[in-house]
Amino acid sequence: MVQRVKKPADGSRPPDPANVAEPAVTALEQELLTREEWLRLAAQGSELGLWYWNERTNSLFWDQKTRGMFGVPLEGEVTLNTFYDAVYPDDRMRVEQVWRSQLESGIPYALEYRALRPDGSVRWINARGSGYYGADGKAPYMIGVVFDVTDRKAAEQERLDLSGRLIVAQDQERKKLAQEIHDDFGQRFAVLGMRLQTLARGESERAPYVDELIGQVATLQADIQAFAHRLYSPKLTLLGLVPSLASLFNDFSRDSRVEVAFEHADVPDDIANDRALSLFRIVQEALRNVAKHSGATRVAIDLKGTSDVIALSVFDNGKGFNPEDGTSHGIGLRSIRERVRMMGGTVLFQSRPAVEGSRIAVMVPRDIRSIS
Repeated sequence: MVQRVKKPADGSRPPDPANVAEPAVTALEQELLTREEWLRLAAQGSELGLWYWNERTNSLFWDQKTRGMFGVPLEGEVTLNTFYDAVYPDDRMRVEQVWRSQLESGIPYALEYRALRPDGSVRWINARGSGYYGADGKAPYMIGVVFDVTDRKAAEQERLDLSGRLIVAQDQERKKLAQEIHDDFGQRFAVLGMRLQTLARGESERAPYVDELIGQVATLQADIQAFAHRLYSPKLTLLGLVPSLASLFNDFSRDSRVEVAFEHADVPDDIANDRALSLFRIVQEALRNVAKHSGATRVAIDLKGTSDVIALSVFDNGKGFNPEDGTSHGIGLRSIRERVRMMGGTVLFQSRPAVEGSRIAVMVPRDIRSIS
């Protein structure tokens, strides 16, 4: 809320805002601290606390519920340093920057961070506030509320952990199924092929038909082996990520007739198997979306390592997509998001339908350790 000082009707010079601002702020402070709405809100639930910051006097007010959330004494003075000291160390710089920036720019304050209490317990805090501005454009004060959202955060983390465990279990089941297909069906088709060859040599008039059956069996065996490799590629363990991706691209280009350009540089050789598998699956899912939805004729894959991260980019020249689509296409994107989250990375989906195709950009920490 911006308060303007109007020019008096008699043409006289208006009072200096600096001389009237402080009494107005003081009166408003008293009104705010006794306002019935605050008391009603505080009574509605134990997870709500109230705070007030006076920029001119550098004074901070916390009600008892806010003090309880941060674990500070229910009596005595609280200061800005009291607040900063109660913020979890890894979150402090972000909280300071966002709070000051939004106070000075006039943007409503909204932020989630962790509080580290004296007993060592950690609470998740959702903080909101609004600044009020004088005629000079500066914020003399800000009022706000804090919510303890620890239980919600715990539930969200439990859901994410479950999602991650489901993906890991799915990968393990794929691996097991691929091995069974390769070992069982592969051997059975090999035996069938040899018997047909024996039959072809002994029955001359039926040889052309048997030869045709031998060709069909060989094709079916190759298709089943290719399916098993899509479920799980043993090349990942034997050769590593880059050679496995190169093989995947060759197969994809042959089967889909889509040109694939693959560039890579400085990719670590000792990435943990589950991390390598997650990156492989992300590319595999992106290619599946390209083949099923995009109508693209060319895909460019870029995989590079730096001192801090591994960056993956998949670009196609197709018709694009809606990243928020809830169809099977969207399911694939959610799978990519979840795998990136499990690796502690970030993912960006860019698409301009019917204009210039789409791009998936992934960045994950350059960490060779397992994610399971």
